Amino acid sequence: MKNYRIAAVGVIAIASLTLGGCGSDRELGYKDTQIQELERVNRELENQLVACANDKTRAYIERNPQAPPLQVGKDLIENATLHERDVELVISIENSVLFKPGSADLSTSAKNTLSHVIALINQKYHDGFYVRVDGHTDDEKISRSKDQWDDNWDLSGGRSQKVLHFLLDHGIPAAKLGFAGFADQRPLDPNTSAANRAKNRRVEIVVIPMHPGGGK
Repeated sequence: MKNYRIAAVGVIAIASLTLGGCGSDRELGYKDTQIQELERVNRELENQLVACANDKTRAYIERNPQAPPLQVGKDLIENATLHERDVELVISIENSVLFKPGSADLSTSAKNTLSHVIALINQKYHDGFYVRVDGHTDDEKISRSKDQWDDNWDLSGGRSQKVLHFLLDHGIPAAKLGFAGFADQRPLDPNTSAANRAKNRRVEIVVIPMHPGGGK
């Protein structure tokens, strides 16, 4: 297996402008170049994460060729819960793993977890399946980020779309992908405690057979 040196992911710097004004065209051009370079490094690190996850998944499958996808996922995907729902595989990740409160920017831990999700889909569900990304919130109204999101419908859809784009950018074909936002309408548990609300704030990656009764 290849060895990869994984540095911190998601390092995007926002250059501050001087108090005296917006600065010269040369200064702005330099700052733009810095940001572009950081974005390039960020993409390279994300690609390394996905490649490392693919290698780990491939090695696991070679050691355990009869292992079903659910078992492979439970053994390799950290910070997620997996279960089967009829013919679907549901990979559920709490929002605390994926995002900061009120944000739709993926965290470093999110990218690590999603890299293993991509590896599982590519190697166990490479043909005959769709992938839908479902966003869910708790029942509390948006407060700290109400300037960014209209309501929980908007937030849940924005977060699921952000996860979809990470899957799309790292190897899941666009024709297989879709997303939905369900706000607080499909809770796992009643929103009666902080623990329950944390559980309800989640993104579910649902792997769905294209044809009833099987994946082919």
